[in-house]
Amino acid sequence: MAYTCDYLLYIFIGAPFIMLSNGLIHLFRSAGLIKQSTIGLILGNAVNIVLDYVFIIPLRLGAAGAAATSLGFVFSTLYYFACMIKQNREGNLLFPLSPKAFKPDRGMVKSVISIGVPGALITVLMSVSNIVLNNYIAIYGSDVVASYGIAYKTDMVPIMLSVGLSQGVTPLVGYCYGAAEHKRLKKTVRVAVLYGVLLGALFTALFLLLPEQLAGIFLHEEELTSQAGKFLMILSVSAPALGVINMVTGYFQALGKAVKSLTVTVMRNAVMFIPAVIVLNHFFGLTGVIAAQPFVELVLTVICIALYKTDLRALLSNKKTAQPSENS
Repeated sequence: MAYTCDYLLYIFIGAPFIMLSNGLIHLFRSAGLIKQSTIGLILGNAVNIVLDYVFIIPLRLGAAGAAATSLGFVFSTLYYFACMIKQNREGNLLFPLSPKAFKPDRGMVKSVISIGVPGALITVLMSVSNIVLNNYIAIYGSDVVASYGIAYKTDMVPIMLSVGLSQGVTPLVGYCYGAAEHKRLKKTVRVAVLYGVLLGALFTALFLLLPEQLAGIFLHEEELTSQAGKFLMILSVSAPALGVINMVTGYFQALGKAVKSLTVTVMRNAVMFIPAVIVLNHFFGLTGVIAAQPFVELVLTVICIALYKTDLRALLSNKKTAQPSENS
């Protein structure tokens, strides 16, 4: 509890910068300034890595030192504001700095909330599901918790890459939808899903071939390394499925269909995952608990494909119906 409070104190102080930085990343990306958004992201993380070491090792600030994360976001936010000033001076109307431009209206607020709530719930529900999962893993001892922590963090690499792919493609899907370029929209989603699945399959192969070697980067006890490697192999099974799940979620967000996007999120992290942890733990013990995540993601992939095909079919059908009236 003491470590948690020490860490969260500085995270809460830096919360405005954390929120600004994460928002500005998407602002720059949606405006086509991919280079600037990437530089800001790298800058913030680089500062975080360096200051983590400085605060924790030489300055011996312990858990509080890990909250250097907040300072990383401060640097990235300052960089983004500098880029905004430059864009404004160059006449880019997408980055107005007048206070009048920041005045919200009812329609904008409603739109942002309806589309943003599913994205926010992804983080919240992931935290809730992880709390449930960790409580069940803790039944089997602290060593198991440590082994799973390493396996989970390693498995986060393909997860984050898949999320990044879907977030990068989502604005393009939105543009296609707004321009009524439905065939291009379909092709964009198909190509993004293909790359996502291939990316996931690559990591699955890597994790299945070198599980203990990868775990050994972080652990040095043979028993823990072997256990973490086993967990990593189980978690890796569903890596290709992430290409489908994340892209379908992004597709619904891009089209402003918050309810469907929210449905996928809630099913993944609450409706299906928590019962799966409880049931699989009852029948298969620790292996079942670890297998809950890939099991849910594989089942959810089938559901996402069905939801996407149904929605796309309705979208193309509506376009065909609207064409005669447009021609007339």
